[in-house]
Amino acid sequence: MKRPTLTVILATIEPWPDLERCLSVLEPQVEALGAEIIVGDGHGGALEARYAESPSLQWIRAPGASVFDLRAQALEMARGEIVAVTEDHCVVASDWCQQILKSLEDAPDKMAMTGPVMNGSPDRLSDWANYLHTFGCFHPPVDAGQRDRCPPAANVAYRRKVIPAGSILAGWMELELTPRLFAEGLFGVCDGMTVTHVQSHGFWKTLLAHFDNGRTTTGLHHISLSQRQLPWFLFRETVRGLDRSQSPRPIIRKSLPLLFLLSTCHALGEVLGILAGPGESPRRLR
Repeated sequence: MKRPTLTVILATIEPWPDLERCLSVLEPQVEALGAEIIVGDGHGGALEARYAESPSLQWIRAPGASVFDLRAQALEMARGEIVAVTEDHCVVASDWCQQILKSLEDAPDKMAMTGPVMNGSPDRLSDWANYLHTFGCFHPPVDAGQRDRCPPAANVAYRRKVIPAGSILAGWMELELTPRLFAEGLFGVCDGMTVTHVQSHGFWKTLLAHFDNGRTTTGLHHISLSQRQLPWFLFRETVRGLDRSQSPRPIIRKSLPLLFLLSTCHALGEVLGILAGPGESPRRLR
């Protein structure tokens, strides 16, 4: 069977209609290109029943699975010459798929592509801090030369040739493939490949999310203790990336105490992940 040009992977642990906003923009693009969407559903009811019959969508139902498990399963099933990934709480631009295809066609030396991530939850300072800590380096225009932060799973696309056949471990894409391609200079940046990140946890759940993120990162990746697990190192890395970003400067200044707090939570999570493994943290992350 001929491969589709593009596969888009979405993983979610939330019930419908959480994915509705994302699919309302993404689905018409995929259908127009004859591409495919693979939804990894860790809830069991992430989609309406009608999607079970959709010719352009594959539905993996695995209640209790983490988004890392779900992405790995979807990556094994993906048939596209290019495999793109975004998150269930992100809204892609109306030409996102086309921008991915064109950018990789125009950059034959690149094995993967990323682009800007906008903040779609600008009302609370805790939401700004959450966004800046993870995506500050990717606020447009993206600094293609920065080496502080790897491209996020909210907005990446890979050529088929970097994805192996057979079984893929949970977290391999996010924690091994992306950092390796990024370190080797094989990631390109497409300014038109934009997504908007819409996420508001509230104060305490934001702290927990960054703790879980840290524990997942080291627990799944099996790394050793180092100075990186000191909060100051994470905070310095975050702020250094923001120095080159175009994020609103007053918001950055107001967010600095919260950014250090999030770095502390992330660092504590990393230490526990090294000492005790990922625990339940991967299953709580979206």
